[in-house]
Amino acid sequence: KVQNVLVVFTNSKSSQFKILSTIARLSGGIYNELPEIFQNWKKYKGDYYRFNEPFDQREELEITKNYLTPMLLCGKPESIDIRRWFIKCLSNDQTAFTGFTSLVDVVESENFGYDGRIKLLPLASFVEPFVVETLDKTNKDKLIKIQQKLNELDSTQTEEISRLIKEAEKICPIDKGRKKGKSPIFFYGVTDKPFNIQKKLYERLERIAETVYSALNNATEEWNIRLRNQRKNRNVFTGSIDFMIFEDYIYVIDIGVPAVGYVADIITTSRALNRKEDIGIEKIISTLSNSITIPRNSLSKELGFFKLEREYLIEALKKKRINVDEIDDEDSEVLINNEKIPNPTFDYISRNQILRNDILKANRQLSEFKTKIPEGFIAQPDDFYLTRFYEKTKLKEDYGLIVKKKVLFKEYEIGDNYFKPLVVPVWSRELKSGGKKINLFEQFIPSLIETDIAGDRKGKRGYEIRMYFIAGDSK
Repeated sequence: KVQNVLVVFTNSKSSQFKILSTIARLSGGIYNELPEIFQNWKKYKGDYYRFNEPFDQREELEITKNYLTPMLLCGKPESIDIRRWFIKCLSNDQTAFTGFTSLVDVVESENFGYDGRIKLLPLASFVEPFVVETLDKTNKDKLIKIQQKLNELDSTQTEEISRLIKEAEKICPIDKGRKKGKSPIFFYGVTDKPFNIQKKLYERLERIAETVYSALNNATEEWNIRLRNQRKNRNVFTGSIDFMIFEDYIYVIDIGVPAVGYVADIITTSRALNRKEDIGIEKIISTLSNSITIPRNSLSKELGFFKLEREYLIEALKKKRINVDEIDDEDSEVLINNEKIPNPTFDYISRNQILRNDILKANRQLSEFKTKIPEGFIAQPDDFYLTRFYEKTKLKEDYGLIVKKKVLFKEYEIGDNYFKPLVVPVWSRELKSGGKKINLFEQFIPSLIETDIAGDRKGKRGYEIRMYFIAGDSK
């Protein structure tokens, strides 16, 4: 089920594809020492190692404690196990400083990445709505003041950030069993400098993004028939495509419809650079007709990230005199003429990773752009084939990492079968997690860049480029 509200529409009679904005997302964790850890594990396991024999808990805990810097630890909720937090730090996950986001600048020079040392700013911070509902006015005011202080700090002040987060957790402890929302105040970091991309590379990314969208959109005609859904029109909607770069190849990692995080990312990264915050929302509004119906769902009611996006969008629409009708609905993002959108066919194709990748691999134009799709393999974690898959698909330096996903949909198992992909060390106990179920494992792409963060160690960090777009066929 898609759970976000940022789908927008136009009444024009032409197809369109337009890049709205581009960001870079980086992991907080440093990759430099991972090859040595992996090689030590392989020596211990021998030539015929199996991935179901991880380091024992003591060994893994020791590695984790040595790896996690004060910056990475400063946002860790008490309810999350430290080894699980270590896994989050290897992914481009927007939680505290485990991952961070930058606005992309297109440059004429050969400069790629950051121009010198950067600071991380916790500007994207929210008091969670589900917390606010449980507190009296005195404690609400205390949390808001903590959140305002948090916005004034940076990655050189991790002790103070940690103190504030613990103070917030004392005001409102979080139930350890809670699946969503692990802390009274959620934040993720943004950078005080842009991430530079050369103009030629950026133009290539734009062409690949349009080709990816076109390939998937063209495939919906056949699948409309298979799924007995004759509605092809989806009108215009936001989306995102994630890329990783290795040598001269660009890997298509993910496509998201609608674009989760677009508004929050552009607001906060623009604010960090003292740039115009409204640029992202203005591009959305430029596509709209006179009225729109936007549903409320459980995420937009109780989680600050989604609530901020939704409220900012609605406020901006009303300022531009667009009629906004709000309803309660869990299944749709927008209603046009009382018809629930999105169209299930396009979503099915874009989110069913195995089907989506097969379509993209068959596209000749993508190969001409030197575009690749990560290799994938469906297996149980203790399967010997997983060892062979890793050895076959690793790229140059041996980081001992694999991507564990479950986006398999009903062809393979009953139910939703979706969870956030994890970059997993093959020597970790996390690989065995959920070992009784079949998982989708993917080739790890070492898309890394040397990064110098004030207040933390220098080193290589994983990065991906996310392009937000607006596209679709109007009625």
